[in-house]
Amino acid sequence: MKTVLFVCYGSGHVRMVLPVARALHEQRRARVQILALTTAAPVVRVAGLPLLQFKDFVLPGDVAALAHGERLAASMTDVVDREETVAYLGLSYADLEAEVGAEEARRRYERDARQAFLPRATLRRILERVKPDLVVATNSPRAERAAIESARELGIPSVCIVDLFAIDEVRWIGRPGYADKVCVLNEDVKRFLVDAGRRPGEIEVTGNPAFDGLFDPAVRAQGHALRASHEWTDRRVLLWAEQVEPALHPFDGRPGDPTLPARALDALIDWTERNADAVLCIRPRPGQAFRLPRASARILLTDQDWPLAPLLHATDCVVTLTSTVGVEGHLAGTRVVQVRGSVFDEAMPLARFGLADAAVPVAELHTALDTVTRLGRRPLAQSESPATGRVLPVVRAFL
Repeated sequence: MKTVLFVCYGSGHVRMVLPVARALHEQRRARVQILALTTAAPVVRVAGLPLLQFKDFVLPGDVAALAHGERLAASMTDVVDREETVAYLGLSYADLEAEVGAEEARRRYERDARQAFLPRATLRRILERVKPDLVVATNSPRAERAAIESARELGIPSVCIVDLFAIDEVRWIGRPGYADKVCVLNEDVKRFLVDAGRRPGEIEVTGNPAFDGLFDPAVRAQGHALRASHEWTDRRVLLWAEQVEPALHPFDGRPGDPTLPARALDALIDWTERNADAVLCIRPRPGQAFRLPRASARILLTDQDWPLAPLLHATDCVVTLTSTVGVEGHLAGTRVVQVRGSVFDEAMPLARFGLADAAVPVAELHTALDTVTRLGRRPLAQSESPATGRVLPVVRAFL
């Protein structure tokens, strides 16, 4: 039986990998190993899948690397697994220092923190120990990128699964030969990578397995029941995904507009109050203490106690700045209106990649809503189905 090594960070990246890894594991089509980086490890552990971490590959000669790790970890709070944190930081920093020298490594880490890491030597060490027949990684720029580049050097085939648009990652994913196959969200992302230099045959349109729950018939039924129970059948139901806009872009320092979310919400409330058949659902961020700006029978606070997937199936239109709720809404069949003006606009070009029906500044929001909400929910194509079933054949082709 051949071995597949999955490499992923946490959050949406581990959720993208798990359905594929679990299917291979349960079908006994391959021996599965998951190199789970940072916050991905507890998720993999709960899933009961074979887990590997950086700390499993520490060698007796790594004393200096671990000293770096201890130094860097000392400034961190809420460290869950100190041994792993020290190993991850220390081995990654040692690789950086070996590549660019001690002074430049110090300068880059002070400027970019963990974003400075690309631990090719450590990933090569891991691959040489695990000896996988295939590497599957997502589009993160550090250990996942290092895994695919190291696999290429060692003659191991690889698959890269892209979560969204690869706007920043196109610098390496757009290069011919970076991963034998790249799995992407839709045809627009495929065209983007082909325009960057990839061969069409290297790109497979599969969707993102992290969003597969949206296609569950039971979830759709829950959404329909939710809509009926709130008597929204003849209403135009909006969902606003609340966000925070920074005063400065965290990476390049461009000025942002912290008032943008509040101004957009005010415009949404105003539009809802002007249209007697409209309902506005407001979804705060996790952990956000949120109070409705104005009380109204047609303005609801749909906080984290409301499961998102059924709510999307009960909604006609998602309005967002740059939240992935917009992507999920499109996949669930909602219309999407993006409010432009965020410093993160370029990273989440929903209209450019076919996921938004309109992308407008706050001043044009009312007009956009007048038009888009009259379209009704988007008819779902037969091909819109769980992505795992489309990623698996891409993986199996190498086994």
